[in-house]
Formats: sequence, C-alpha cells, structure tokens
Amino acid sequence: MKIKPIILRNIWESLPVGLMVIDPGGEVITINRAASEILGYSLEAFEGKGWGDLFFDDEKNTGFNQIIIDIIQERKVNLKRSATYVTPAGKILQLSITGSFLREDGEIAGIVVLINDVTELHQAHAIEKTVLEEKSALQHERAESIKNLAEGVAHQIRNPVTAIGGFSMRILNKLDQDDPNRAYLEAILKETKRLEDVVTAVGSYTKLLQIEPKRVAISEVLEKAKAGLSRREAELSKKIEWTVQSEPIEVIIDPGLFTHALNELFLNALEFCKEDQVSIEVSVFEDANRANVEIKDSGTGISEQDRPYIFDPFFTTKAVGVGMGLCKVKRIISEHNGEITVESSLGKGTQVKIRLPNR
Repeated sequence: MKIKPIILRNIWESLPVGLMVIDPGGEVITINRAASEILGYSLEAFEGKGWGDLFFDDEKNTGFNQIIIDIIQERKVNLKRSATYVTPAGKILQLSITGSFLREDGEIAGIVVLINDVTELHQAHAIEKTVLEEKSALQHERAESIKNLAEGVAHQIRNPVTAIGGFSMRILNKLDQDDPNRAYLEAILKETKRLEDVVTAVGSYTKLLQIEPKRVAISEVLEKAKAGLSRREAELSKKIEWTVQSEPIEVIIDPGLFTHALNELFLNALEFCKEDQVSIEVSVFEDANRANVEIKDSGTGISEQDRPYIFDPFFTTKAVGVGMGLCKVKRIISEHNGEITVESSLGKGTQVKIRLPNR
C-alpha cells in the first residue's frame, strides 16, 4: 500500500525540527515550516531561490554557511555541527545542524539538512557553567584560606614538637630499664609522633602543587587509582569487588593529582567497610558538557551529624588518622573547576559524585 502524498506532507510539516532539501546546484528543493520559522524567512522566500541567494552574502552567518559548505565538500552522512545564527530580524540563535545526502544511481540527488533550534538549551548550559565557575571560585577561595591557616599551624607546631621529641628521647635513653619514669616519657614520645604526623599531613596539603593539566581518558586514571589499593587490601585482609561502567570520556586534568583524589576516596570506602568483601561501584558518564564520576560503596555510611564536616581539615572518625585526606580531595577537585558532593547515611553506604568540565 502506498502512502498518500497528503499524509507524507502532513508528516513533513508536523516535524518538530527544521528540514530542508537542497539540490547539488544549491537550489532549495523543499523546506518545511519549522525550518522557515527557525531561519526567519517565509516559505515563499525560498521558492526558486538558491541557498547562496539567501545566506551567502550575510557576513553575520559565516559560520552557519560554512557548515553547509562542509556538508557538501566532505560528503559525510550525519555530519553534525553547531553554529550561531542571526535571523533577518536580528535575533541570535544557537542552531544544531545535521547534514546528509539523497543518492540516485550512485549520484548525489540532494542534500538533506536538519536544523534544530537549541538556543534555550545552550543558554541553560551557559548559566549552569557560570554558576559552577562561581561556586568553584568560592571553593577555591575557601581552600586558600584553609591552606594559609594550615601553613601557620604547621609552622607554629613543627619546632616545639621537634624539641619535645628530641629532648624526651635523650632523657629516655639515660634512664634505667626499670625506671618508672620511662612510661611517662614513652607516652610523651607517642603523642609527639602524633603531632609530627599532623604536621606532615598539613605540610602535604599546603605544598599541593599547581595542577599540570593534560587531556587524558578518565578510564586510565581510574585504573591507576584502583591499582594503588592492592597493598592496603592485603594489609587489611579485605577484598574489593569492583563494578565499573565507564564511557570513553577524555578530560583536561592533572593525572597524578586526580589519581590521588580517587585513590583517597577508594581508600575510605575500603577502610570504613566492616565486611571482608567491599563493594565499590564506579560510573563514568557525560552529561551536559560535564564529565561525571560517581562512586558508590557498601561501607558503614556517614552519620547525619558528621556529614557537614567531612571535608573540613582535621576532621576524622578513624581511630588513627589526621583528617586531611578528604580535605585534600576537595581541594584537588576545586583546582580542576569541578565540584564534589556526598550522599550517605549510616548502614547504607556512601555515594560520591564528582563533576568536571570536559571542554
């Protein structure tokens, strides 16, 4: 059964995107109403006109015209580009254009152009990008304040701790093995060691180098971060069960610093899980020109009272630890103009979401 021409015409006119067919000589064979409305011309304006007659003399739409030229010259099926377009009335649009071909007996019979007005979507992305940049700037400013505070703390503690530890050790070495004062000095040395660990951790945070960005695949960084946990798995007699779903996404990051950030997050999941088998699910995907890395674990989760403070310096719920790990993770993500959020509750594990620009 043949489809009646009127039905085809109704389908053609009801398409939500603009559709236009141009012959190899550049003449507009047919165009639907959506395309004429997007381009700002009446349907009658295209009758008997070539593409060049209407658009090529318009210097404001050079990029838009170049796409059509590229479609003709490259002769690629589903060649998709985007460009700014200025209508005859002066309205500025962001268009997504897809070109293909109609062939007859091996020869090109026509060029098919799909035109989609994505102005609102483009503006939404631009607003989102501005908000994220402003948020990132605030996070960076806060990180710099913490860095300056940490530098001051480390400087004020380092020399006294060194003196206390050194003199305590000298006195301890002069005491007999059965001297009751040895216990006091050993306690002093133990607590001095803890202070030295704090100074070392703070120094590591304050000396975090400027990022050296490179375009790399997130999957490569992810594999390096995973590999860095094998030693700790053995020490804790635990085994990680990995579930990884990763799209082939490339981003501009510092591979070393970002690997360190992911490794720290994985390490937290490993150490806070009470079971011998630890489940870590990693998902990498693209959304609205942002690269997303989501990490979900089967750990004990974070209490509602602790959740607001997990990125603060020196905050930790570990029996042994300084509490600078997640603070450093936050700073690394901020240095990459990204954002990190955590969703967690006790007994239900933790989900960490990282968003990065990938353009």
